[in-house]
Amino acid sequence: MHMKSVIFVCYPLFNVALCTIPGHYRIVGGHEASINEYPYQASIQFFGRHACGGSILTDRFILTAAHCFEEDYPSKVTVRVGSSRRNSGGAVYDVDKIYIHPNFSDVTYDCDVALTRLKKPLVFGPSVKNVALPSKGTIVADGLVAKASGWGQLFDEGPMSEMLQAVELPVISKDNCEIFYGHTVVSDNMFCAGYSFGGKDTCLGDSGGPLVVAGIQIGVTSWGGICADPNYPGVYVNIPVMRDYIDSVIYG
Repeated sequence: MHMKSVIFVCYPLFNVALCTIPGHYRIVGGHEASINEYPYQASIQFFGRHACGGSILTDRFILTAAHCFEEDYPSKVTVRVGSSRRNSGGAVYDVDKIYIHPNFSDVTYDCDVALTRLKKPLVFGPSVKNVALPSKGTIVADGLVAKASGWGQLFDEGPMSEMLQAVELPVISKDNCEIFYGHTVVSDNMFCAGYSFGGKDTCLGDSGGPLVVAGIQIGVTSWGGICADPNYPGVYVNIPVMRDYIDSVIYG
């Protein structure tokens, strides 16, 4: 079987390296959504502009992707919550500290998870709520249909969305995902989601955003190939595998 080569590229954005396989981190083929439907959705911003997605875990901690941060400079980072718009509305909070998984690789994107701690606690309401996490050991089952959300590109190399977008994506078996990317690329800390015919996906700007089933976040948008291409399903951080690290940051 002929396999397409996978090339890693680093895109600078507001002094933050969004290091990707070309064309990933996206919402393509989805629909406009209200923040009240996805109140756990957060926007990770650099110098006041959207760069990555995130999800609210507690009133002080936001979960996102490690590759969103080139350097540990929390003074450059703010978090916007409670708005369907990526660069206006809701409330903006300063970041006190950034926690990047110690085993994160900016080459393979293994352990691509990070948390930001806010200087002040969030004020919860109808448009600002935390998302639940699965227990450690939970199996992310093949065929499970999850919802991704974010403000990423609407198509490969296209513009980011001003309004929040959402899309449903089924989980793909690791064996099938390895057909596209190879077994050395897709680690046990990852899983894939998307359609064999393409057309729906996450894209540039959606990195760090949540993948959720019935109110429980099972994944973090991490990397992929050409947005919504049949040959490149999206790759997500496996949250159940990361529970120990996430809990160690939040609860010490």
